[in-house]
Amino acid sequence: MRHLLKVTLLAIILSTSVSTFAQTLKFGHIDSNKLLSIMPEKEEAQKQIQAAAAEYDTQIKAMREEAQTLISSYLEQKDALAEAVRADKEKEIQNLQTRMQEFDGFAQQALQKKQNELLKPIFDKASAAIKAVGAENGFTYVFDISTGVILFNSNNSVDIMPLVKTKLGIQ
Repeated sequence: MRHLLKVTLLAIILSTSVSTFAQTLKFGHIDSNKLLSIMPEKEEAQKQIQAAAAEYDTQIKAMREEAQTLISSYLEQKDALAEAVRADKEKEIQNLQTRMQEFDGFAQQALQKKQNELLKPIFDKASAAIKAVGAENGFTYVFDISTGVILFNSNNSVDIMPLVKTKLGIQ
């Protein structure tokens, strides 16, 4: 009998503390992709990335034109060339193609590095603002709904986008 009384008391205490705990939770959500897309810094970073990409594209186009010219010239003269000269021209074409592939890989890496360099501070700024808004407004959790992982979003969850935009000084 005493054991039953202890178990009942423990159950009452646990259910009371769980319901008290559940009442103090405050949830928020934000679409971080949408936030990042409206940040003015992101637009400037995108312009710089596009400018760098255009520069690399210009270089690659010039290399392609050089290759086309070299290949056309080789094909026109192929039958009239001596074996050693033909082998030298073929090697020159292969070297140019190798250089093009290497440059393309370099350009991709350089663009990725520049993108990371320019966008990381923007992501960090957005993250800091979200954390600050969460702390200032007493949110227990803030969920990012842009990831597509949130299966349910109730009316009790607050969209903190307006608060974060204010924090960042965005209209």
